[in-house]
Amino acid sequence: MNILLIHNFYRTPGGEDTVYRNEAELLKSHGQNVITYTKDNDDMEPEDLLSEAVFSERSFRGVRNLIRANEIDIVHVHNERFLISPSVFKAAKEENVPVIRTLHNFRMLCINAMLFRDGKICRECLKDGRTAKLPALLHGCYHGNRLHTLLNLRINDYAERHGLYEGLKYIALTDFNRDIFVSAGFNGEDIFVKPNFSFGFDLNKGDREDKRQDFLYLGRLDPLKGIEDILKMWSRLPESYVLNVAGSGEEEYENRLRSDYERYNIRFLGRVDNEEALKLLEGSKAMIFASKWYEGFGMTIIESFSRGTPVIGLDLGNGGNLLKDIYGSDKPLMKDIAELPKRIEDFDRDKDSGLYDFDKKSLLPYTPEENYRMLMEIYEKCIGSR
Repeated sequence: MNILLIHNFYRTPGGEDTVYRNEAELLKSHGQNVITYTKDNDDMEPEDLLSEAVFSERSFRGVRNLIRANEIDIVHVHNERFLISPSVFKAAKEENVPVIRTLHNFRMLCINAMLFRDGKICRECLKDGRTAKLPALLHGCYHGNRLHTLLNLRINDYAERHGLYEGLKYIALTDFNRDIFVSAGFNGEDIFVKPNFSFGFDLNKGDREDKRQDFLYLGRLDPLKGIEDILKMWSRLPESYVLNVAGSGEEEYENRLRSDYERYNIRFLGRVDNEEALKLLEGSKAMIFASKWYEGFGMTIIESFSRGTPVIGLDLGNGGNLLKDIYGSDKPLMKDIAELPKRIEDFDRDKDSGLYDFDKKSLLPYTPEENYRMLMEIYEKCIGSR
């Protein structure tokens, strides 16, 4: 199969970038002919929001030429903002090639992509089974800036008015996400469900408990990830309980966190690559996951379990649903972050009692082998329905 993967990298690397790379590698390893078209927002100039981001002629021509030159069977878009633009959907449509788009976040419904505003979950733009725009503009939901919000809404308006989203099929990462899009007016028959996956599953790592010590936070240093709530709770614990914080964030915010919380039992490790992250997971008693928004998926949860490392997480959105599916129960989950200190103090006892046990079979959908089967089945259905 000739597959064209399209992805616009973010200025701050995130989970979507990792998923794009993982799926490209997965497809190639199974002998599929993968062609890629990528841009990087590090190369974006301010004026690009007025031109390239709405409809990029360069991307339109580039994708159209790739489709023609490589006899592409299916186009799979992970992210098109901002330099690639929705023009790629028109290019595929004109060449009569089916398009599948992974819904990594809620950007098609919410201009900040997170359904989160003013410190809490917000679904104000999803009223009456359609996506509203006025609330986003009134609140300046894109980076707290009404002008930037207006420019982003302009991208959506152009794509909708010119029918660039018509005929697309979608991959939702969870049933939870699919239900939200359906409630907002999307046709459920156009949305497939396939989770992300992690390479290098080694569940036997969980048998090496003698090598595990300390706890781990793994992810961006971002208020939405609940990192500051975690640090506040950790400050209440005795110094014998150590938290390693692996990740980076906006320089000013990261520096403030280090200044306020770096002490004997809280260690900031900075940004780590995927290989080092897996090593840290292998050596940790548990990973802490306390995101304050629904999350698109919660990739670090799967990475943690792939190394046999339990997760202490909040019962919220996709993170909570993933944990309940893997544990087969909601008992290991926290209802509120205020429970964290006691969870940590009781961890060894609770783990010995089986609270954090999980069935390895529950992780099958997140393995490369099963994920490849699911992805190819989706591709074949999209091509067959063309």
